Amino acid sequence: MNITNIKSKVMLSSVTISTWQARCFDVKATEEVEKSHETKGIGRFNKRLMPEHAPSYKEVVSIGNRIRSYYYDHSLKYDQLGVRLLPTMVYMDFADQMRKLKDEFELAVSVFLTDYLDLKEKARAELNGLFNEADYPSLAQMSGKFGIKMAVLPFPDASQFGIDLPDDVLSALRTDIDQHVLASISTANNDLVGRLYEATSKLADRLYAEGNVRLDVTNQVRELCELLPKLNFSNDPKLTHILEQAKKHLAVHTGADLKESRVLRSQVAAKAQEIEGLMAAFMGSTPEPMIDQEPATQEQTPLLRLVA
Repeated sequence: MNITNIKSKVMLSSVTISTWQARCFDVKATEEVEKSHETKGIGRFNKRLMPEHAPSYKEVVSIGNRIRSYYYDHSLKYDQLGVRLLPTMVYMDFADQMRKLKDEFELAVSVFLTDYLDLKEKARAELNGLFNEADYPSLAQMSGKFGIKMAVLPFPDASQFGIDLPDDVLSALRTDIDQHVLASISTANNDLVGRLYEATSKLADRLYAEGNVRLDVTNQVRELCELLPKLNFSNDPKLTHILEQAKKHLAVHTGADLKESRVLRSQVAAKAQEIEGLMAAFMGSTPEPMIDQEPATQEQTPLLRLVA
């Protein structure tokens, strides 16, 4: 693998989505609960600051989550908190879609700000004695609690790492950078294969099971087979072979095709298991079942920052 060529095919990236949390720890309510149960330190009472029916606020959060999902789908894991790898092959489409999503987000924020004072009064009625004016930013303050920032940086390149240090120290640092780059590529490729493995495993399970083949399962495999080759910035031959096999034997069939033919379902299921084996060998073992990304918080990653 030519590390020097890699730097032209991938970038470091981060996306920060700031939103108002609309929840608040209530000291008074917590103390009242503890007093009524004659205990201490058993929990924290967090109250919802918006009324239950607040569609304009929920729309802002929903678009923020869509941006987050889109970013994760079109980038790859990187061994640094809050940073992911963004292949250059998808950058133009990615940047264009992010601009559109950002426009949607900002429009939704403007609608929410128009509703904010009315929603605050509805919250006053719902919270009753728990309402506290100090929990609510002014309208001017609230407008500054929402935003989206995207940043890209060059991928580490040891050959360009020239600083004023002794030659032996600089040489050691460059070696460390090269090792970090190789480890990062491995992490990214395993992330890529892990996504396909999970979708392929679900497909095989559904094909072997009795009943209808759900379209969302087959569509997910087809969509991944379209997207993942664009994320294969390292052009690893084994990874390329896996993606080609999945596209050739799995992505060509629609849910309707599989629903109509039991024989085809059996054939595709067997091929899916065969491809699963290739992916497990590539990653070194059968991966643990993947779980959905947890909502990011300010402590976890700058991708989604909840602002009090």
